[in-house]
Amino acid sequence: METRVRTAAGDAEFEGYLAQTRYAFGKVPYDHATLRAHGVTAVAVRGAEVLGGGLFLPFAQHFGSRPVPSGGVAWLAVAPWERGAGLARRLTEEGTDRLRHEHGAVLACAWTPAPGMYRRWGWEAAAVASGYTLDPAQLPSPAPGLATVLPDEAACARLRQRLAPGWNGPLHRPAWWHGWKQRVTEGALTLGVTREEATDRAGAGAGAADLAGYATVTVEPHQPWGVAAVVHDFWHDGLEALPALLAAVSARSPQVREIRFRRSVLPRPSALQWALDQYAVREDGWYPWVLRLLDVRRALEARGWDPQPRGGVGLEVVSPQGKSAPYALTFEEGLLHAQRGSHPSARTVRLPSATLAAWYAGGLPLRQAARLGMAEGDARDLALLDALAAGPAPWLPESF
Repeated sequence: METRVRTAAGDAEFEGYLAQTRYAFGKVPYDHATLRAHGVTAVAVRGAEVLGGGLFLPFAQHFGSRPVPSGGVAWLAVAPWERGAGLARRLTEEGTDRLRHEHGAVLACAWTPAPGMYRRWGWEAAAVASGYTLDPAQLPSPAPGLATVLPDEAACARLRQRLAPGWNGPLHRPAWWHGWKQRVTEGALTLGVTREEATDRAGAGAGAADLAGYATVTVEPHQPWGVAAVVHDFWHDGLEALPALLAAVSARSPQVREIRFRRSVLPRPSALQWALDQYAVREDGWYPWVLRLLDVRRALEARGWDPQPRGGVGLEVVSPQGKSAPYALTFEEGLLHAQRGSHPSARTVRLPSATLAAWYAGGLPLRQAARLGMAEGDARDLALLDALAAGPAPWLPESF
């Protein structure tokens, strides 16, 4: 009997997909009703049996300081007895096609411990995430002039919107995101720090003053006693604010024995190394987030680029199946134009689609890719494209 991959037809197929997530992860997606309502659910079915599925969430991500239409692949699961038959790839293609055609996504990202599987489909790792644990007794004293406040979400959003363009990858969080995270992060408290002069100027409390930083924190039991302060979201606008924000996290409970930053809440490298007097920090590696350009031309033109390089170069993008797609790139003042269909010339850089994705995210300079055998082209052209992509480093602080 034929196995079909399609959008979930109704509640019964969605429940069948949830059964597969229990097999794969030992649990179902957090607040899956919200994710289903705001995303796309793709399923693989044979007759009435659901053999797998995944959630595909539309949003935008910052690349080159500009928001780019994107989407996330989440909770991809295939029945254990059906693995190895290509269903994960078919599900991913179905979901990302829906993101592209219905939501305008030009790229997609995912968290995965299996980047090799995604690489075979044209994706590549942008950056590896880490979690960090530190002893609150080792924290430096906060600088004077910073006050701890209880910020509202509007103030937190203003800070994120100010800082997120400085990285490649952070989400421009959709309107439903904050409520979803509140529901799935039980007992979370958001603490902020403001500069006292800003609070005085605002004259209307924490909600009106610009934040210097905020952290969303829960507590978990710590052995043999006390609690750990677990940080789920953490943004600050300068090194000066970091010790004050860490002190606010430590004060979440009088029994805090350690501070744990969940994976990717801090970028790599984190600013901790420049703020702490004693670096008693444990870093725990996690796995990478991966990226794929769903529409190469539109993704290249949507991204922001360094304004200094100007000129042009040919680009040949090679799919995992070996098919080549040529483009003529011209760029000036931070804008890039990509024309499909130019003929390869001596000034052509040849990239697998996976390498293109990693370079696009700022995770793999092309000169390094060439040394690894992952790119071909004249060294001057590789350097020109690297200069074009210079700037923000890759960081995806959101989990989904």
